[in-house]
Amino acid sequence: MKKQRAGFVLAAAALLCLSGPVAAMAATVSAGDTGDPLNRGIAYAWTVNMNGNDTTAGSTPNYAGSVGSLSWNDPINAGDPIGTGWTHTSNWTALTLTEAADLSVTLAANSSSLVPAFSLYAGQQQTDNGGNFGWHVYNNAGNFDWSTADPAYDSSSLNYIGNEANLGGLSSITKVFSSLAAGDYTLIFGGNPPAGTAGSGVGYQATLTTAPVPVPAAVWLFGSGLAGVVAFARRRMSA
Repeated sequence: MKKQRAGFVLAAAALLCLSGPVAAMAATVSAGDTGDPLNRGIAYAWTVNMNGNDTTAGSTPNYAGSVGSLSWNDPINAGDPIGTGWTHTSNWTALTLTEAADLSVTLAANSSSLVPAFSLYAGQQQTDNGGNFGWHVYNNAGNFDWSTADPAYDSSSLNYIGNEANLGGLSSITKVFSSLAAGDYTLIFGGNPPAGTAGSGVGYQATLTTAPVPVPAAVWLFGSGLAGVVAFARRRMSA
């Protein structure tokens, strides 16, 4: 009996090593800045919490809104030392990952002329800058320091990870950010249309999907070997 029980334990361990991820669960999506009872330096339009195998698809409320058509990159800001994105006409998401994951971000025009673009930063802006919008502009392709424009404004908690600029002018874009650690992140949604586009409010639909970070090949080999040991042990017990 003890040998059989040990065999069952080994079999269960092998199955855990070799089984695929469980089905995605619905993420928690909340409209507004619900992550901090105090005003933060940025007015986050969304607060999203996700585990390592999750999706915002079909969420209530719907993860959709509107941004300025030039919000992510406005040529008029080309000479600004901080950046070319408009802080107040972009939409900001306070994202929390409870587990390490690969994060897929899809941003699409929603019955609008939006040319979508987005940026991802590690961290969330927690400092109350005396307002709830932060400084007027931000850098969509790197770190930025609002204090260089006004010492009262702080953006030091945001660390740039990457973006999707959508230089091809597509109406829907997707980018995967691999192997993100559990923690807090900031997503910025906006528009990046061709030069000469007039400014206006345009709608978007966003979808975030997480997937478990791929298991290293050595672990899969270990799992396969363990399964072989279990099979051999069971044959010996039944002989």
